[in-house]
Amino acid sequence: MPPAQSKRGLCWPTDNTDPVFPFTKPGSRISWLYNWSPQATANATSIDFVPMQWNHVNIDDLPGKTQAANATTIIAFNEPELPDQSNMTPELAAREWLRCIEPMRRAGVRCGSPGISSAPHGVGWLQDFLRRIRAEGSDVDFLCLHWYGVELGQFYDYLWSARFQVDERKPVWITEFASTNWDRDAPLGRGHVEGFMRESVRYLDSLEWVERYAWFGAMRDAGTVGRWARMLDDEGRLTDLGRAYRDE
Repeated sequence: MPPAQSKRGLCWPTDNTDPVFPFTKPGSRISWLYNWSPQATANATSIDFVPMQWNHVNIDDLPGKTQAANATTIIAFNEPELPDQSNMTPELAAREWLRCIEPMRRAGVRCGSPGISSAPHGVGWLQDFLRRIRAEGSDVDFLCLHWYGVELGQFYDYLWSARFQVDERKPVWITEFASTNWDRDAPLGRGHVEGFMRESVRYLDSLEWVERYAWFGAMRDAGTVGRWARMLDDEGRLTDLGRAYRDE
């Protein structure tokens, strides 16, 4: 079983057919998983599954799927400020949150905020969303943030700044992060990416207000994030980075 206070998780693509168990051997530091959907990942019952409502489509199915997964926490709306992601206005997101997610929250489910990217307008989007739901007596239980970039200092500055601007009283989940230059053909070097991962997780483990985090990605092909960020190789075996993320 993972350590009782382990924050470390997996963002697991819904179409990933590789088994989860290599990440969950005895002594693994990985304690939870989400897959950008409310449908639980098969054969991953040894770790905590957190449903995600990616956008507002079929949101009325969320309570039933959350209950079916025996989940006590959900996260909502993936990078809604970006047109190529869930692409939701703060008004639409707030309306659907109040209609469907707030009743779950009142029933005792912990509900994380929409997961914003580190694009410059992400913080403003989340501020607007929170104003709208708080005006109706609702709230979020924790903030969900994403970050991709090159240097550790940039990552740390963003986390502190975004939390301060949005709500420094709330705990934070970093539900996607990695070190990348977005160049598939000439990615950041292996040593840089592995060093970034090791240093960043130690730092996140030291921050009381960071509850959970998930490195991108638990997959064979991390796309433009770069080949050294992936935790599975072409045969589905753990990479050196994957083993370090699981064990160190």
